[in-house]
Amino acid sequence: MRGNSMMRIILALFLSLSAGVSIAGGRYADPPPNLVEVQKASQSALDAAKQGNKDAALDSAKQARKLAVASYKEKSTMPMQNSSSRLKAVIADLENGGQPTTAVTTLEEVVKLINDEVEYYKKEGKL
Repeated sequence: MRGNSMMRIILALFLSLSAGVSIAGGRYADPPPNLVEVQKASQSALDAAKQGNKDAALDSAKQARKLAVASYKEKSTMPMQNSSSRLKAVIADLENGGQPTTAVTTLEEVVKLINDEVEYYKKEGKL
């Protein structure tokens, strides 16, 4: 009888953990804070990097990362976390004497990621 109760408890714990995992993931119903601002600053950094303007690209990338980090601290979302880490790499590259052209590829990834999120929330009528 005691073994039967223990099996029920273990089964209940397993089911509760698996139910919690299945709920996690996906997008929030509302967009992450600063999504549009990060989009604009990232696009500005990309445009500046494509033009070879290292200082403007660096300033815009720093602004975009600051906004993404603030957003991620307020509401933990994957797009902001991914953007923040990629923008950190761009900033490090530009500060360490790298050419703006080497940061363009990473900035294009960030802009695509953020644009996809903005389009999703526009389609849902949230932006």
